[in-house]
Amino acid sequence: MGWTNYHGHCDYCDGQGRIEDYILKAIELKMDAIGISSHAPVPFWTDWNMRAENLPAYLNEVEELKAKYEGRIAVYKSLEVDYIPHLISAKHDLITNAELDYVVGSVHFIGQMNDGTHWAVDAPVEEFKQGLQESFDGDIKQAAIRYYELQREMIERTAPDIIGHMDKIKMHNVRLNLFDENEQWYVNEVHKTLELIKEKGVIVEINTKAYFRDGHLFPGPEHFAKIKELNIPITINSDAHHSDKLVNGFDEVAQLLLEAGFSHTTELIDGSWQAVTLVATDVKVS
Repeated sequence: MGWTNYHGHCDYCDGQGRIEDYILKAIELKMDAIGISSHAPVPFWTDWNMRAENLPAYLNEVEELKAKYEGRIAVYKSLEVDYIPHLISAKHDLITNAELDYVVGSVHFIGQMNDGTHWAVDAPVEEFKQGLQESFDGDIKQAAIRYYELQREMIERTAPDIIGHMDKIKMHNVRLNLFDENEQWYVNEVHKTLELIKEKGVIVEINTKAYFRDGHLFPGPEHFAKIKELNIPITINSDAHHSDKLVNGFDEVAQLLLEAGFSHTTELIDGSWQAVTLVATDVKVS
């Protein structure tokens, strides 16, 4: 069996390269499946979400490429959909009308700047610090609690197939030392979220995007035991923004998962999510 990747971005949003570039690279890597999941449109300007007027072309292109490469690799049509109360979610008509194969649901935006700009937790460092101050008076604990509250609200109301980078609120901790991820209040937020994920049957992606950059996984290995205890299905995704990153850190992370007691990942096969044996050496990148 080869790797799969259900979370990645192309030039319709903030990724680099055409959809077909990713598919051809996935074939080169002998992957079993690739999901195309550009950032879905939101009802305000960002420099990384797809424009709403480009969505029809995106959906059509994925369908055309599905047909073109049928028999060589499974290609799936998806979007990474933000959850912003009253503005956008997986149940918005824009998303339901897209007839996606699956949805990656993520929380990025949790506050607003003084000028009304929506503040994302994965903004560059200086923007992150400004947004934290202007949205939460600099209180990272309240920001983190709000982040997980929104995740649970998303899961409860508009459960996606896969939850994207579940603990990304910690992203800047490595540089800014914002809070102690071992404090009980924080662990409680993560565990409450995982328990709801289990209840609603959502898949947790192990997001490897930052693994080689700063050692980060989302969620981190410190949460693997709880995920295993709850028997939550997992999949390994790289959140690729370039075709060369399709299996970024997969082999290393698979080994970590095996050591943590995981024996299977979850793959979309013939329209249903199925458990597949986890092997640490599916693909070796030359």
